[in-house]
Amino acid sequence: MVPLRGLQLLCCAAVVGIGIHVSLNLSRPADTASLAVHAFELARQAESPVDAALEAASAGLSRVSVVVQRNDTLDQIFRRMEISLADLANIRTLAAARSALDRVKPGDQLTFARRGEELVGLERPLSLSQTLKIQRGEDNSFVASVEELPLNRHAVTTAGVINSSDSSLFAAGTTAGLRDITTTQLAEIFKWDVDFVLDLREGDSFKLVYEQLERDGKVLADGDILAAEFINDGSRYRAVRYVNAAGKADFYTPEGVSLRKAFLKTPVSFSRISSVFNPNRKHPVLNTIRAHRGVDYAAPKGTPVKAAGAGRILFRGVKGGFGNVVEIQHAGKVVTRYGHLSRFAQNMGAGRKVEQGEVIGYVGMTGLATGPHLHFEYIERGVFIDPQKAIRRGEPGPPVPASEHDRFALQTSALLAQLDAPPGAGPALAAR
Repeated sequence: MVPLRGLQLLCCAAVVGIGIHVSLNLSRPADTASLAVHAFELARQAESPVDAALEAASAGLSRVSVVVQRNDTLDQIFRRMEISLADLANIRTLAAARSALDRVKPGDQLTFARRGEELVGLERPLSLSQTLKIQRGEDNSFVASVEELPLNRHAVTTAGVINSSDSSLFAAGTTAGLRDITTTQLAEIFKWDVDFVLDLREGDSFKLVYEQLERDGKVLADGDILAAEFINDGSRYRAVRYVNAAGKADFYTPEGVSLRKAFLKTPVSFSRISSVFNPNRKHPVLNTIRAHRGVDYAAPKGTPVKAAGAGRILFRGVKGGFGNVVEIQHAGKVVTRYGHLSRFAQNMGAGRKVEQGEVIGYVGMTGLATGPHLHFEYIERGVFIDPQKAIRRGEPGPPVPASEHDRFALQTSALLAQLDAPPGAGPALAAR
């Protein structure tokens, strides 16, 4: 009696043999027989992977993808899928797996391979180029590994124009084919020189060289901006990305001058000024003449507020009409004050060091306020100064060191040349 599997292979061999015989118009029986034997051998060699797939299917192995929802935990996901919590406990003993899985957030995707309640494997993309893989071994224990997925990088040039008085940088970026994340990068690069809400003018333009990340000919995401230009009200600003000898990347002018300044032009991104520095302003709540010794930035409640410059937190708490306040002490006997916050960022107690651009709180309307906004003050040696004027005169950060001038030129000359070229695809970039 021929087993079913053998019968399947014999049928496959016969069909292949007949097909080859017809296609080649063979006439001798010996030719047909030898081809059938050869086809049977090929079928037999493929038996193991076929069997493995059939056996896995018959054993009830399945793959299910789960998208992490808000407030989800791994424990909740395992319970919801009715997978053994003992498997979760065993996985969490693996250092690489624990650190990766404990950081799951809404929108992340987890793919489970399971057999009933038993977990056979688990995958989680860590980035576009890496995937965490957890597999159950023959001894029933779990093994974690990170699979590298190669990406191709190409430098692409594009350009855009602020085409009307009500257009925004994001609208112009979308028209130019940019993803929002890349437009945000562009605003971050020039944030010391351009206020992208107040300073934009019709006819302003931008051009940038940036990475596109591809796999198998498909663009998956945008990478870093490599060089950029922004023309605002006739003034041209240029920037190029440079990775220094220590491996740190930052943006500089083509001459190697840092784009960073001591203070950000605005501590709240994409807001508008609702009240300027005015020593004779009439207070909107008290209805009396009371000096307005700062600038008010109107923004939705919950908008992140960033430290305008590096320093140390001098005060964090409630202070009269300012409501929730953070005060930061900077070099040169300068203090910046951030008022009416809805809440503070975590771990922002007095005495803590903060970096420029670090989130310290969120826009609100605590204290004497008629609507959500940030009240921002700049105090130098005890004297209140118009923040817009004070920040405008800020000194740039450290330039490219003289010892790295040759390295800087080698890295940036081709990028600046591409920035001057017509928009389009550029050369492939080295993997990094």
